[in-house]
Amino acid sequence: MRFKTLSNEELIDSYLRAYEQKINASFLKMLLDEIVERDIYDLLLETSLQS
Repeated sequence: MRFKTLSNEELIDSYLRAYEQKINASFLKMLLDEIVERDIYDLLLETSLQS
């Protein structure tokens, strides 16, 4: 499954919501892999620190 239709912000929001809800670890890994592939991991960290 790829997440190409999601914007960077939507992808990060999806990851954070899935993490908070303790969604399946393999799904979280797929989201995180896409975040890393897009080179927006720093944005994820900034966003998670603001929450």
